Amino acid sequence: MRINFRLKLKTLTLFGMLAKTQKVEGITSKIIGEKDLHYVFWDLEECSLNDCKFALKFVQDFHALGDIYITSDFPRSFRAWCFDKVSFKNYLRILLDTEYLDYNFFYWTVYKGKSTLRISQKKNRPKQKIVSVLRSFELPIPERFETVKYETGTEKKGILLQPKV
Repeated sequence: MRINFRLKLKTLTLFGMLAKTQKVEGITSKIIGEKDLHYVFWDLEECSLNDCKFALKFVQDFHALGDIYITSDFPRSFRAWCFDKVSFKNYLRILLDTEYLDYNFFYWTVYKGKSTLRISQKKNRPKQKIVSVLRSFELPIPERFETVKYETGTEKKGILLQPKV
């Protein structure tokens, strides 16, 4: 269940949403022990796997990134993982160059200064699976990540941020 509301009074608008939530676990892009370095994570929405791969391959080549692992647990919804180490400023450039990027993912990345990708299973969904790997050059998968527990809605609702490429 999801209820959106908006109350407008002259030049002020109050808006919000009530929705069922669930607790999930995720990892952040912030590299433990580093001041300004991040792994490159993406949340892409409303695209086919081929469109997702094409969009990620473009940024992989343009920004000279290593291997990218693409996971999914829901149609037309993908998370991608690259273990290159980049500054936060470069990370934001990479995200803005990526077609099909979920706006909420970008918003929270800017707001918190790091990204979070879910690693646990969502209610009524299968486990995430690797659906593709975009090869470039191999980077070791880190042994440790900053982990977080957070609440998210049970209903899927991504909003696209379209880059100017």
